[in-house]
Amino acid sequence: MEGFYRGIETGLLGLGFCLGFAAFTVMASPREIADHLAIDLPMLTVTVPAR
Repeated sequence: MEGFYRGIETGLLGLGFCLGFAAFTVMASPREIADHLAIDLPMLTVTVPAR
């Protein structure tokens, strides 16, 4: 039973590593400069020109 839980723990650590690496690569990639600012909420959307 200990091996089962150790396998789950190892899997979760691997998943956490993969998600962290994916977040790092997404944040490191260059972004396009947007000409507007948009804020989306569940029931409201606001879009204004960027300055």
